[in-house]
Amino acid sequence: MLLGEQTQELKRLSEYFPKESKLYAVGGCVRDALRGKDFYDVDLAGALLPEQLVELLKDSQFKVFEASPRLGTMIIKGKYAYEYTTFRTDSYPKGSGIHTPTSVTFTDDVNQDARRRDFKCNAVYYDILEDKIVDPLGGREDIDNKILSTVVSPETTLGQDGLRIMRLLRFVSTLGFGVEDKTLAAAKELVGGLVDISVERVREELDKLLAGDNCYRALKLMKEIGALAVILPEVADNDKVEQKPEYHKYDVLEHTFRVVEHCPAGVRLAGLFHDVAKGVCKRKSGNTYLHDVVGAEITKEVLTRLKYPNKVIDTTVRLVGGHMFSVNAREVKYRRFIARNLDILDDMLALFEADSKGTGKVEYSAVAEKMRNVYNKMQEQKVAFSIAQLAINGKDLLSIGCKGKEIGDILEELWDMSLRGAVANDKESLLAIAKRLKCNKEKKEHNG
Repeated sequence: MLLGEQTQELKRLSEYFPKESKLYAVGGCVRDALRGKDFYDVDLAGALLPEQLVELLKDSQFKVFEASPRLGTMIIKGKYAYEYTTFRTDSYPKGSGIHTPTSVTFTDDVNQDARRRDFKCNAVYYDILEDKIVDPLGGREDIDNKILSTVVSPETTLGQDGLRIMRLLRFVSTLGFGVEDKTLAAAKELVGGLVDISVERVREELDKLLAGDNCYRALKLMKEIGALAVILPEVADNDKVEQKPEYHKYDVLEHTFRVVEHCPAGVRLAGLFHDVAKGVCKRKSGNTYLHDVVGAEITKEVLTRLKYPNKVIDTTVRLVGGHMFSVNAREVKYRRFIARNLDILDDMLALFEADSKGTGKVEYSAVAEKMRNVYNKMQEQKVAFSIAQLAINGKDLLSIGCKGKEIGDILEELWDMSLRGAVANDKESLLAIAKRLKCNKEKKEHNG
């Protein structure tokens, strides 16, 4: 029952397979089940070819959707979906770290299949029908010891596929595992292979790394092996950039890593880039003034290069550009800032807090505390956070004789007054102000 409630369904599936071609679960689901952790996807493997699988299950309740030898075959029944791959060996071109194998050779040997994987902890198999672990390479020992080591020599495993270095870092973050010494040394030596990997694959692994509970540890290792300088040279450029000791305990890069650690998962990308321009600004002008503005520009360039979705780019750029909001700003500035950033306010507050904690000097953010107080006050006053939330609209202004551009100008002014708490957001009050504004405008035009 290693795989919980899915085990019985998988046993029914396994019963279709001939005894000489057993069905196995493999990879992350087995690893995490052995760790007593939740898992979400079950990957399957066996000696049967995709076309044999289709024939085997054609009259069953399991539906088979062929993809390719590299992408696997989907087996679906009800709410469960499994990816099946045939035991195989992969070949990669020498001297290249590209992610895609140039050739695939099928095999019926589970030991050979295990040796084409990345880390031993991911090469443990579960014989579903017999309910037993099959461990060709000693992966269970690595799982027990919380260590990452490669299935064959680390030079071979990491040299064949440069993306495996990013996967190594990701598993440090998500599993909390350490890295075996020879594997770590090979990662440092072969880190240049990351340049052969598509930016989309690198981005996917970076996102998974940032989502892990041990992201700080993984980022430190990313810097240590040189992967940060390869993938994000703009961030790595802040290593050893000193900060004022009265405000910061750490240099910019160490501070950045600690801010990421304190951010909720959805804000960590912004945490990683929030001070990206400090090194550039300091070398240019001797200080970090306007690093938020320059940092927003750099962030947009880097995230565009990594082909992030436009929405992610826009949100992250706004967070980076807004993270230096002054605690000493007047309340009206707080109100306008809140209105402009209402859709990302929770993330902005989380970044303020993480930025403060990451200094090593303070445990809370004064600006976040004040912003929450102002926001609560605005809610109590029922202010309009946008023109659309005003209690009147263009039709109401038409009814008092306003027209054309005048309508937009008056609505804008009414919204700002509501935002400042200078007028109640009710129709009667706003119409009275609107009539006065219209009258004042007419007087000016007449006197002019």
